[in-house]
Amino acid sequence: MKVGLDRIKIRFDTDGSNELKGVCRSMKEQLEQRLIELRKEYEAGQKIMEDIKLKLVELENRKNSLSETLLRISGAINLLVEVLEDSEGAHEQLIKAVLTSEGTIEVPNVVRQSLEKAKESLKEAGLATGTLVEQKGILPIGVMVGEIIRQEPKQGTKLPAGSAVNLVVAAKGKYLPTVDIKLVCNPYSGCNCEQKKE
Repeated sequence: MKVGLDRIKIRFDTDGSNELKGVCRSMKEQLEQRLIELRKEYEAGQKIMEDIKLKLVELENRKNSLSETLLRISGAINLLVEVLEDSEGAHEQLIKAVLTSEGTIEVPNVVRQSLEKAKESLKEAGLATGTLVEQKGILPIGVMVGEIIRQEPKQGTKLPAGSAVNLVVAAKGKYLPTVDIKLVCNPYSGCNCEQKKE
């Protein structure tokens, strides 16, 4: 009887051990398969992370570029607003200064302007460019060739609209400084220029 129980126990041990080994093998295969899947997911996640980092860098660069562009646009807008405000104010002042209640036009000052600018100023004021005379010879310091030296009628004269203003234009010549005798002779220099005038 004891021998029979031993046989059954050995058989049970052998069958149980084989079954247990089979379960362990199956679990090991499942774990290995899961490990492979997890490694693939990890690699895919790493790639996605790298892509996100690259996109973030690209977006940061685009943000910086856009910020610079918007800053330049903002500066241009402010500049244009200032220019428009200044030009509107200047235009209103020109209209007030030039037009009077009697319908006549006040002659603007075009002396020391270039010929083209003087013609434009007269046209804007509602006047015409009259006779042009070139003055050759020695020019005062600061007067450039092509600038208006004199105008007739003078600034502030009231004329009917469309009247002509004659201009004298500086032509090629030498420069000569203008000298004020009062600057050369003073009471402490011993010069008696003032006494000679009396």
